[in-house]
Amino acid sequence: MEFEVTKLGERGQVVIPQGFRKHMGLNAGEKFIVLERGDMLILKRLKAPTLEEFDAMVKKGHEHAKKNGLTEKDLQEAVTKARSKR
Repeated sequence: MEFEVTKLGERGQVVIPQGFRKHMGLNAGEKFIVLERGDMLILKRLKAPTLEEFDAMVKKGHEHAKKNGLTEKDLQEAVTKARSKR
């Protein structure tokens, strides 16, 4: 399926055509990020990572911290700094 035409409703809603929903396994209530790129809007599905993906992200973070000599104190200082900018 290459493309289909849809329209913007009165309340700003856009219907994702059924063929795309089936092909991508989309269900009601799923959340998306909407990105603007020139004259395009891009929908990116938000999905929580699996436990394996989460573990891999944590491992990568630990490896990066170790490689760069970062400590838990550095992390706490970064969090404090970020929170103070709000």
